[in-house]
Amino acid sequence: MARDGAFRDLDAVLAWHPGADSGVNNYGGSSMDSLVYEFAGKTAHGASAHNGRSALDGVMLMDVAANYLREHVPENVRIHCVIRGGGDAPNVVPAYAKVWYYVRGKDRAQVDEIRERLTACAKGAAIATETTMKWHRITAVYPRLPNDTMCDVVHKNLKLFGPPRATKADRERVQKLNYDGEFNTTVKEGRGSQGRGSTDEDNVSWLVPLGRFQMVCYTKGTPGHHRDMAAQALMPFAERSILQTAKVFAGSAIDLMQDKKKLQEARAEFKKKTRGFKYDPLVPKRQKVPMDPP
Repeated sequence: MARDGAFRDLDAVLAWHPGADSGVNNYGGSSMDSLVYEFAGKTAHGASAHNGRSALDGVMLMDVAANYLREHVPENVRIHCVIRGGGDAPNVVPAYAKVWYYVRGKDRAQVDEIRERLTACAKGAAIATETTMKWHRITAVYPRLPNDTMCDVVHKNLKLFGPPRATKADRERVQKLNYDGEFNTTVKEGRGSQGRGSTDEDNVSWLVPLGRFQMVCYTKGTPGHHRDMAAQALMPFAERSILQTAKVFAGSAIDLMQDKKKLQEARAEFKKKTRGFKYDPLVPKRQKVPMDPP
């Protein structure tokens, strides 16, 4: 969407995310590349495997190299992967294999450096296994460009409307999932710090002033990307949190529309911080939007 101009004519953007607490983070998450590496080899019967060249061996050897790479990167860097294709039967040397990586870092420069080193691991694995390798980037995420003015507008409304109150029934529902049933219904002070995760909304912050907040929807201790998080998202407390979120959106939008000086301040801060910057989506125009997992 950023690549194709979806945010070109906007004055400001408001965003939110559900969580286990509420607050405003002006510094967003980590920069990230989503990368797919594909290996091609030569199939053969497992009993005559010497005649084949295993694409899966290329993937496995690349991941071994990536594991060694992890010791020699900054502590904030994260490298994750899943194997998306690696053959169909044990007795058939796979001629094709595919692995999907995320590389996270504090900024684009750090991610670019680690991506090059990871790709070198892939090239080395291809040489060692006598396979061929190609790679492409599905998407690229920037770190957030902070906007203090937008942060203050959103934080004011988050404190005004606040999270919903947790009832006894709310606590009993999550206790059935073996959690303590306690909801953090306070609002964090301050402007936060850069997080470990990544979000593509941070790309938008380089195109238009962004104000983003988090609203509590889950009880304390609920792990991210877990089925218990999905279960709690269907409960009445989370539904009431969505209503409070809508109020924060509406209040922030009204403030920006009624107070032209405040919007001008946000725009002026944005222009100052992006002076000399040209947004590069890092995804070719010819590349289609990935509708399914790679």
